[in-house]
Amino acid sequence: MRLSQFLIQNQAEILSEWDAFAATVSHEGKPLDKKTLRDHAAEILRAIAEDLSQPQTPQEQEAKSKGEGERDMAPSAAETHADFRMMAGFAIDAMITEYRAMRASVLKIWSSAGGGTQPEDLRDLTRFNEAIDQSIAESVGRYTRQTKKSTDLFIGILGHDIRNPLGTIMMSAEVLIRSGQLSAKAAAPIMNSAMRINSIIEQVVDFTRAQADGVMPIVRTPGNLADQLFKVVQETQIRYPTRVLQLRSVGNFDGSWDEGRVGQLLSNLLGNAFLYGSRACTVTVEMSSNDKDVMFSVHNDGTPIPPADIERIFQPLARGSSIDTGGERREPSGLGLGLYICREIVLSHGGTLNVESSEGKGTTFMVTLPRYAVQAGA
Repeated sequence: MRLSQFLIQNQAEILSEWDAFAATVSHEGKPLDKKTLRDHAAEILRAIAEDLSQPQTPQEQEAKSKGEGERDMAPSAAETHADFRMMAGFAIDAMITEYRAMRASVLKIWSSAGGGTQPEDLRDLTRFNEAIDQSIAESVGRYTRQTKKSTDLFIGILGHDIRNPLGTIMMSAEVLIRSGQLSAKAAAPIMNSAMRINSIIEQVVDFTRAQADGVMPIVRTPGNLADQLFKVVQETQIRYPTRVLQLRSVGNFDGSWDEGRVGQLLSNLLGNAFLYGSRACTVTVEMSSNDKDVMFSVHNDGTPIPPADIERIFQPLARGSSIDTGGERREPSGLGLGLYICREIVLSHGGTLNVESSEGKGTTFMVTLPRYAVQAGA
């Protein structure tokens, strides 16, 4: 008996093993009954059986082995299965494990029935594995796309439902200041807290987008990097009026950058320097350039970063411990995303971000950015 016929005639036994295995898969969703556990397994099995019964060219075989086989416009059984498993709380690796179990169950039952002994059985087995791989590719692709849609929805909700009322708070504080009902000194904690919340929102949105897309999105426009960074330095000095901040630049800084992202990069590095550097020190931004790249660094004195933490500080959700900076103990603030976002912005521009930190020399973050986007293969 050919494998395609065997799958149809022994469907009940194969699906019974699928049910038994699916019930053991660990996931964080709600408990599933037998019908829900099986969901579209029968349709997947029938689709595989039908595929095995059809003639196949070498080109079709190669495409299927890569998960690129032809398919209808309507969602396949494997894609619908991914939707249900995602809603049920299955992780993607748990879903893939189910397909591995189906493959193992079919081969065990087929072998017990005497399958695999004829020359044509090897061809059937090869095509069966290709069909399983195609189903896995369809399920994983669907799961990934649905996850991306959920992430985009989260970003939209975060941006709209939190930013809007936060903006109302800030505008109301400004109105009260202008009307004389609230002094600037009394309003300062309100404005600073609102700005801090907005910064955290921006970091969460950027982190989520970078994780979902695999890269921080940027839009390059022509400009002078020194002019762009000078504005950030001025704004930062206003936020830290009691600290000393200097900018020194020598060279030509024309190029193409994402001005908002590069400004965010410098702002994060400066905030990090003010938080962890000695309050008595001057924070220095130095800029230089060559024909292809522009470079800038942010330096502060104070307790150095422990060598073991140099790589860890760029990881998401990693925060420095409380640090002794000139006799003062300061607890870290925020979510620990600032330096991770800095690195992602630099990588999106095709540049590098490094740090040197030692006793006596202080801490210096060094950024190198190519003037223009580097073409693939260039």
